Amino acid sequence: MKKVIFLLAASLLVFNGGLFAQKYGHINTQDVVQSMPEFKQLNVAVDKRTKDAQTKVQAMYSAYQEKVKEVNQYGASMMEAVLQERKKEIDSLQRGITIYQQTAGVEIQDYKEKLFKPLFDKYHKIVASVAKENGYTYIFDIGSGSVLYYPETAGDITELVKKKINAN
Repeated sequence: MKKVIFLLAASLLVFNGGLFAQKYGHINTQDVVQSMPEFKQLNVAVDKRTKDAQTKVQAMYSAYQEKVKEVNQYGASMMEAVLQERKKEIDSLQRGITIYQQTAGVEIQDYKEKLFKPLFDKYHKIVASVAKENGYTYIFDIGSGSVLYYPETAGDITELVKKKINAN
């Protein structure tokens, strides 16, 4: 009788363990994304835009340096009104460079995000597909520490926690 109860208990534990078993996996997103064929093409486009912005900043900076050189060389012999005008031009060029650098940086970042979005969407779909096909419950990105794949409802305790802390 003890053997029957033991076997019954053991089989229930094995059955429940298999029923509720969760399979975890990990991936290095950066490594995979960088190996995708589209990645290199997209990077070339972003690099071109970055180099174009750097070229424009360099041209603006050259104009700024010319004005500074002119004031340093001939400032003592300039009429006060002309000198003040040149200093205003220098300040304006300096502000223009700073504003352009900030604006260009934001625009390039936005461009990169827009350009890479389809690539990352494709990557996430493939990860989800591989995870489902192979029975993974969760896939963790070892590079960023984030969760790339998880079941949509199973394991979500958000509402339980909210209820416990009386959150709305």
